Amino acid sequence: MFKLETMIYASEDGTNSVFTLNSALQKQLDALATQHPEVCQRKARGEAGGVTYQVRGAALAIQPVRGTDLLW
Repeated sequence: MFKLETMIYASEDGTNSVFTLNSALQKQLDALATQHPEVCQRKARGEAGGVTYQVRGAALAIQPVRGTDLLW
């Protein structure tokens, strides 16, 4: 079974809303929010462990998933 872990919503103002259940990504975004609050802010934590962040567009890079990272 495939589990969707991260959703990214782009806004017209150049910011992105990132919702993720991925704990490794949450740690990276928390570190970014601590070091650069002008670029990334933690907005909300959901009941199921997901966290929403607001990230300025230039700070967001998407990398392809390696074959070993897929969960089926």
